[in-house]
Amino acid sequence: MGLFNNVGLSAHYRLTGSDSKLRSISNLRDLIFAATGDVIRKHRILSAIPVNEGAPDTYFASLPSVDLNRSITFLKRSQPLATAGNGDDKELDSILEDQHNTNFKSEYGTLPFWRLIILQNPGLGTEFTASFIYHHAIGDGVSGLAFHNAFRNALEAASASPLADFKAEETVVPSEDTSLLPPLGQLHPLPINPSPPSPPATNLQEWTGNSIDAPCTSRWASICLSPSVSKAFFQECKEKNLSVTSALSSIVATVLFGILPPTVEALTCIIPVSLRPWLKLPRGVVNDAIGTYFDATRVQFTRPEQNFPNPGSTDIWSGAEKASKSINDYLSNVSPSGEPYTSVAVFETIPDISAALVSMFGKPRDAAFEVTNVGVFSSPTIRKANEDTPLWEVEKVLISRSSIATGAAVTVSVATGGNGAMAIGFSWQDGVLTEDVMEHVIQGVKKYFEKY
Repeated sequence: MGLFNNVGLSAHYRLTGSDSKLRSISNLRDLIFAATGDVIRKHRILSAIPVNEGAPDTYFASLPSVDLNRSITFLKRSQPLATAGNGDDKELDSILEDQHNTNFKSEYGTLPFWRLIILQNPGLGTEFTASFIYHHAIGDGVSGLAFHNAFRNALEAASASPLADFKAEETVVPSEDTSLLPPLGQLHPLPINPSPPSPPATNLQEWTGNSIDAPCTSRWASICLSPSVSKAFFQECKEKNLSVTSALSSIVATVLFGILPPTVEALTCIIPVSLRPWLKLPRGVVNDAIGTYFDATRVQFTRPEQNFPNPGSTDIWSGAEKASKSINDYLSNVSPSGEPYTSVAVFETIPDISAALVSMFGKPRDAAFEVTNVGVFSSPTIRKANEDTPLWEVEKVLISRSSIATGAAVTVSVATGGNGAMAIGFSWQDGVLTEDVMEHVIQGVKKYFEKY
């Protein structure tokens, strides 16, 4: 329907092994083809495409094969990334904005519902950024981390394998021995709360940007904090016994209240929650799964809680406590079977999702912003004393996504790389709020972290 295109997880890879331990990495293309082929064979969803996506009877079908020449694109940076995967990356942001405005309708039936963009540093065959762009029905944000974990492991194996054993097929046939994981409704009871909590105060003046409209053109920008700044922020959250997600939600609310007119009294924030801890799957399978397994809760921030009208205040902790309470209330409000009551369960009661979405056009949004935090990209498994150190390290990690026409006015996406650097991305729909407002939001969030 053109209301939402895709999600992305970008990771910066760096070759760390000594030259004596490496065979020539002269052909990065073959290495990446070999690694991607290995991941496709292990994850059947990567060869599946939705059929009748806009209809009530949609389902997945399998492509007979995946042509890597058409699904992987190699690009060269216009200039070297001097900070080796750290810091802001405007060139990558520009590529991601283009990707998040490109759907999967082109050559439907022959291409998978994902693509891989390899952005190389000129003159450096040992560093590249891999952007995995995928349809949201294939995977949630955590699935992007799962893909890169599998990709790094496969890249490691391909780099260390003897030349005689090295295979880099251009056409990958999915393994018949690997099946799709069951959908969320078969892995989780999706309990609906028979006595839902009362909605937040509705007599307050809220801001949610302009009303719901299409077509949806996505805008995208990101910032990346240094590992030391990120660590200091994480430590302060830990000392206050508050989650990073709660604090970040309050920071964004604080910045928005400082920008918006004083008549705006409240802002609603959507916070996605992973349902993976409650899935009926072995823990190892859950951690590596590429699929869509999440719910969401929400919190209403009000202006007094953000220490305004003092625009110079950086005390975000009272708001963070409220966000934390909202998340804890969600997690503790469990059904008789032991899982938290879910919001996403309502979708199973709607016979035609597309009709429900169309009915939202012209109406106000139900939230000002959303904060998605997929957490920390895990470092390589600690190896035994007699094993070689990893050849490939993942440094900066960035989660990105299209804006959604029926969603919040601003979406904030957060991930922390293997180097400890936290990257914060911002997506918004063109026309929902003005360019100068978003610039003030981004710079306001960036300024908050200067204290560290």
